[in-house]
Amino acid sequence: MRLVLALSTCVSLALLGCDQPNNVLVTVSPEVVSSLDGIARVRAVVMSDAEPMPEQPLSLSVDYTDRNGAPHAIAPISGSTDGRGGFEAEISGLDWDGAGTVTVAVTGVIDVAAVATFAVIDRTPPSVSITPPTLSRHVTQGQDFTVPVRVQDEIGVSEVFLEASGQLDRLRSTVVASGSADATVDFELSVPDNAQVGGTITLYALAGDLSGNLAAGTPVVLTVDARP
Repeated sequence: MRLVLALSTCVSLALLGCDQPNNVLVTVSPEVVSSLDGIARVRAVVMSDAEPMPEQPLSLSVDYTDRNGAPHAIAPISGSTDGRGGFEAEISGLDWDGAGTVTVAVTGVIDVAAVATFAVIDRTPPSVSITPPTLSRHVTQGQDFTVPVRVQDEIGVSEVFLEASGQLDRLRSTVVASGSADATVDFELSVPDNAQVGGTITLYALAGDLSGNLAAGTPVVLTVDARP
């Protein structure tokens, strides 16, 4: 009688899914993430030997550092497998050039977990802005003036370029930046004594970051006034 009861219990458990998970298959797509997107998709399948396991609770954690070794927190995700043993999630915030790992573990089951790796490539250009030398955007014949160019980049600024055309007869200047994430570079310019009154000077700024991405700022147009 006890044997029959035990067999009945085993049959009942089998109907409910008596097997224990012993493996997790994890993939991350894409394996190389663009920082412009900053998103990767995780797919996991919980297995009991060769059989997928439905309705298994899972936890997903991310260990992510930039290329300078600084960690960047990504919120953990929890869920459970679907009717075919699969689990899908999306991780975001992968905005820094670097690498990381995704770990998916079956909740409550010791040592049943798997790890997948990913890399992030910086494709985000710096932001560039030109500050006009005067609020009125007017300069004077024979006048020296300063043009600040501010550049920001999460990885670091490599170079800042300023080009001026018009009454300056085209000038180009380059400054090598220090790799700062937020730099303001001052360019010193002079209006020629014989610059045409009412003529214009157009300022262009271009900057590059340490990953080789380039960006241009909005041009600034100055008007030349007569010497007082």
